[in-house]
Amino acid sequence: MSRWLDRTAMALGALLLVGACVLPCGPIGDKVGAMFPYQDPTPEMLRRQAAEVAEAHRVLVTRLWIAAGVAVAGLALLAYGIWRRWRR
Repeated sequence: MSRWLDRTAMALGALLLVGACVLPCGPIGDKVGAMFPYQDPTPEMLRRQAAEVAEAHRVLVTRLWIAAGVAVAGLALLAYGIWRRWRR
């Protein structure tokens, strides 16, 4: 039973770390796409673009904070699994 717990904690910790790396990737593409300039923009187009960039930035920052929490949880599980294996 204890060997199962060690492996599960380490596998889940590694999976959470990978998830934390992948989580912010979606909004990065949205932000880059929203930042392309228009050739001859009207003031309305510039306002809409500024709003899209601000929204993409807000979503990216939110996902980065969530990814940081997931990474901390993953590191804690990985450290716990390694510590339990080392104790045996």
